[in-house]
Amino acid sequence: MLRVVNLISGRGSTNLAIIQAEGPGGKLYGLAKTVAMIFSNPDSEGIEKAKNKGFSADDIWVVNPNKGNLASQLLKVLDRYKPDYFHQLGWMPLTPLAVIKRYNGLNQHLGAGGKWMYGVRRIYVHMRFCETIKENRPIPVFCQKVAPRYDDGDVIYVQYENILAGETPEEAAKRLLDIEYQVQIEALRRLAAGVVEEDKSSSSPFAAARVYKAQPVPKIALNPKEEKILFEIKKEARDKYPPED
Repeated sequence: MLRVVNLISGRGSTNLAIIQAEGPGGKLYGLAKTVAMIFSNPDSEGIEKAKNKGFSADDIWVVNPNKGNLASQLLKVLDRYKPDYFHQLGWMPLTPLAVIKRYNGLNQHLGAGGKWMYGVRRIYVHMRFCETIKENRPIPVFCQKVAPRYDDGDVIYVQYENILAGETPEEAAKRLLDIEYQVQIEALRRLAAGVVEEDKSSSSPFAAARVYKAQPVPKIALNPKEEKILFEIKKEARDKYPPED
């Protein structure tokens, strides 16, 4: 089985969906196991949710990105479990390069990536971008490899979904949640089922160094003009949706 450590900053809903899929009858049963969880927020409701699902409190850890060396904090936990992958499920901090070099990482995302792109902002940006260019494009929901820059890693598995007519960004975000869960689960299933190739570039002394034959990150903007439009809308989304406490 794949040994996975989940990294979480928010409510931990995808984390719970994966835990359930790892149980009897689930898509990941016998294929993958979450061996530990790392939260970047000690007040995350995801901690209690995981405990209530029966996950051992001894394998739930909290790191503080604003105090001390984040790489050292993460590696202290990861070295204890020696996972095949760490999986960023709504993980907000930029994962340090030292961690990426030592362990294979996966990241949950949808829509446009990069700076400021998290939460409902991603849906808003996609909708406003399509409105501006007067063309409806499906939004990509994907699992990707972790890279030194936000949302820059090659994609393990992607699913494209249409935004429904009349939907608000908040409504679309809520509707797409279950699809986000299933995409992460399917990516893990593919990795665990052996649809992989050896990653010769990995220097990890611990990880299995296996990756699914990946593909580039889906591009929403297809030319320099659209890239400029997209960037302006990202700034608009940043101002419209302030950071959550």
